[in-house]
Amino acid sequence: MQFSDITKWQQVETELKIRERQQRAIAELGQRALANTDLSVLMDETVRLVTQVLDVKLGGILELLPGGNILLLQAGVGWHEGFVGSAMAGTEPTSLLGHTLLTSKPVTVDDLRVETRFDGSPLLHNHRVVSGINVTIATQGKAFGIIGAYATQERIFTDDDSYFLQTVANVLALAIERKQSEERLRLMERAIAASSNGIVLTDALQPDNPIIYVNPAFEEITGYQASEVIGQNCRFLQGDKQNQLALDELRNAILEQRDCQVTLRNYRKDGTLFWNELYIAPVFDSLGYLTHFIGVQTDITQRQEALLALRQREEQYRSIVETATEGIWLLNKDNETTFVNQQMANMLGYTTEEMLGKMLFSFMDEEGIAITNANLERRRQGIHEMHDFKFQCKNGSPLWAIVSCAPVFDEQKNYAGVLGMVTNITERKQMEEKLVYQAFYDALTGLPNRVLLMERLGQAIAQVKRHPENLFAVLFLDLDRFKVVNDSLGHAVGDQLLVAIAQRLQSCLRQNDTVARLGGDEFTILLSHIQTIDDATLVAERIHQVLKSPFNLSGYEVFTSASIGIAIGTTQYDQPTDVLRDADTALYRTKEQGKSGHIVFDTAMYEQALALLQLETQLRRAIERQELSVYYQPIVSVSTGAITGFEALVRWHHPQQGMISPDKFIPIAEETGLIVSIGQWVLREACQQLRQWQKQFPAFKSLNINVNLSAKQFSQPNLVKQISQILKETNLAPSSLKLEITESTIMANSETAATVLKQLKAFGVQLCIDDFGTGYSSLAYLHRFPIDVLKIDRSFINQIDSDRERLAIVSAIVTLGSHLGLSVVAEGVETMEQWAQLKLLQCAFAQGYLFSKPLNAEDTGVLLATTLGF
Repeated sequence: MQFSDITKWQQVETELKIRERQQRAIAELGQRALANTDLSVLMDETVRLVTQVLDVKLGGILELLPGGNILLLQAGVGWHEGFVGSAMAGTEPTSLLGHTLLTSKPVTVDDLRVETRFDGSPLLHNHRVVSGINVTIATQGKAFGIIGAYATQERIFTDDDSYFLQTVANVLALAIERKQSEERLRLMERAIAASSNGIVLTDALQPDNPIIYVNPAFEEITGYQASEVIGQNCRFLQGDKQNQLALDELRNAILEQRDCQVTLRNYRKDGTLFWNELYIAPVFDSLGYLTHFIGVQTDITQRQEALLALRQREEQYRSIVETATEGIWLLNKDNETTFVNQQMANMLGYTTEEMLGKMLFSFMDEEGIAITNANLERRRQGIHEMHDFKFQCKNGSPLWAIVSCAPVFDEQKNYAGVLGMVTNITERKQMEEKLVYQAFYDALTGLPNRVLLMERLGQAIAQVKRHPENLFAVLFLDLDRFKVVNDSLGHAVGDQLLVAIAQRLQSCLRQNDTVARLGGDEFTILLSHIQTIDDATLVAERIHQVLKSPFNLSGYEVFTSASIGIAIGTTQYDQPTDVLRDADTALYRTKEQGKSGHIVFDTAMYEQALALLQLETQLRRAIERQELSVYYQPIVSVSTGAITGFEALVRWHHPQQGMISPDKFIPIAEETGLIVSIGQWVLREACQQLRQWQKQFPAFKSLNINVNLSAKQFSQPNLVKQISQILKETNLAPSSLKLEITESTIMANSETAATVLKQLKAFGVQLCIDDFGTGYSSLAYLHRFPIDVLKIDRSFINQIDSDRERLAIVSAIVTLGSHLGLSVVAEGVETMEQWAQLKLLQCAFAQGYLFSKPLNAEDTGVLLATTLGF
């Protein structure tokens, strides 16, 4: 019998079985990796297979975390509960795990308890690991981590074990790389999809480079869906604008297989234009063959529109600068001209080329240079100013301008020059000079006006204060009958007369004297440095003399004269207005005495003028305080002596001065216009009083009341309405009212007077001509106007019994009235002889002190109660 040793064969058979099992495990693992199994699941299955094949208690995959200092147990078998996914180990070179990472080769440990190459890891010690094998998992040349198999008892790992675990690590590394590549690809796809830029991929291997991919941004930018553009060439975006210069550059880049960036005019699906900034890049395979083109498009429509708007604004600004009515001038820090617009050059008479490079000082005189140096120093200090300045034009003429100057600084805040805005105000300056002239001189005569006169008069007052011996005089002139010339020959001739008089007045004066026109026909002369009053009166006499000669004006021979008031300037005066006031007062006194003369002011005139002013003030208060009252003077029948009516007369009872004569306050009332309100009040009082008497005394039911109408009252536009209202309020019949109007009032405006008188007559009011024979004495108006009564002025009546001429006039008036059907009233009858004479002349009515003086209402009532006649 033959025996053989089968132990060796059994060992070989065991090794073959182990190797076969390892190969099946690797094949299974490879299939799972190719099956795109989830990486964490794959790692768990890998650890399970390794522990089964190698027949160990513990196995694990530790991933190297970012930073390379920590390993995390990502998958494992045999570890304490909760360790997988959380347990960590260090990578110190002296540790088993760290040593494995450094060697990048399988590392086996037969007995960790006696190992001297490295220390054991606490993670392994805690699990009583004795033997083990570790292999680095490397992906793309970098350590992903470690896969290890560990036994809790001493175990010898063979080379086949190492080879097996290394192969497992390689398969796992491929799977990890694939997973990482897939992840990176997903990230790239996500980035491309999320990009705001349009991404286009074309196939360079197919004819005409068709599109094979577009991202969502492309769809949003163009308005096309991916399905609409896949397979097309990108040129469809160009519409009919395929002759753009940028397209040539793009086509050349495609032919030359190089990068290119162009800006194209493209069109969206809806036909709207968008500007496309396109970057293309060729894609080559590993052998260097062109396979694709990638296009990245950016919608720069807003940017292009902004640039276009900017260019348009720049063009507008350029146009504004060049067409501006203001000059624009830019200087550098050395005061050299670096820019002027056309308007600035035109102002100075240069071309822009002539001004560029020239110093600012080249365009001004010496005075201007001094001013400019000071101004430029303020510019360097950062001060922005505006001021008037005079430049010098090329032809030497001045250019007045408003200059607005702003300093210019560079980015480092260093002074770089000045920007000036220049407005031409030469015409305004000339106008200002003209206005100054007009402010101080009369436009018609060229003489100083009131403003300049007052200024010089103030200087004269100051001079006499310093030197009392040097007197001055003011002559106030008013032309006599100038209004007649103006009204008859026209304003043009009147103006010629004023100019001629101004020339004659100047001929009477010395060089340092002043003749001024204050307005209208008033002239004022200031005589400086006189010694006595005679010096002033001699000038006045000289003026009277030169004015005696006729003026030849536009074919007319005109004579005129002047009334002159003189005030002598002494130290008593402080204000120019006081001197003029006194000269005017003297002038007023001259006119009172008959015109064509001159009077020197004295203090008595001032006192009288002041008294009149005070009287005016008191008269205004008298109306408010009801100090006025109406008096009544009877009008009687000449033949019977019976009372037929009264004339209402206003009287003023002053609280201190007693009764003030109408001759004093009526002229003041006329001049100030107070006569209108006074007259209206008198009319109302008289009508009311007459109506009361008519009711109180039945025997006098036919009584009439005569009320005077002043010229100012008569010119009131609502006169008829006022009278109508008063009669209505007082319930007095219009026929009981007689309105007395003077001849001069009617003839001042005869056309208007005729209309008003006819309206009053139509209303039933009777009309009287007061003081007949003293005014125009024109018989023509008697038949033109609806007159009822003529009142003969007292100046004819008071001498009727001794003056045959006056008797004849009164007789003629009475006869005239009889023939015209007019009643005649004789005023101012004071003697029985005058009454008797009026009876012989058959004058109808009379009034005067012979019958009664004016009485107040109470006394008049007594008269009516006790007397039927005289």
